[in-house]
Amino acid sequence: MKRSEHAAAVVARLASDLFQAEASQDEAVSQLGQLAQSLTRSRREAGLSATVGQAAFDALADAVAAQVGAQRAMVALHEALADVKRSTSYRGVRMGGMEKLEDPVPRPVGLALVA
Repeated sequence: MKRSEHAAAVVARLASDLFQAEASQDEAVSQLGQLAQSLTRSRREAGLSATVGQAAFDALADAVAAQVGAQRAMVALHEALADVKRSTSYRGVRMGGMEKLEDPVPRPVGLALVA
């Protein structure tokens, strides 16, 4: 295997794992939001006052904060990997879909009147 092919394989594997980890983080944030809705709805449906179960909401807030911290760390990881790429022979390896454009491609959005 040529050195450039090997480098591309290493980068592709790393990118795949990185994107999978990011998707898992996004899913975790989504699930925490769903849990917040469920806690609120359940308390209301049970006819409980807003003071009941506050410890559960506080714990959920801690979980959300921790997840947001994990996402912040993922941004730092991206920056660290970009530094590695710039300072090694991997700087010449291009992977489709990894480079983010400054001006994202506009997507057509269908609008409809709502009565």
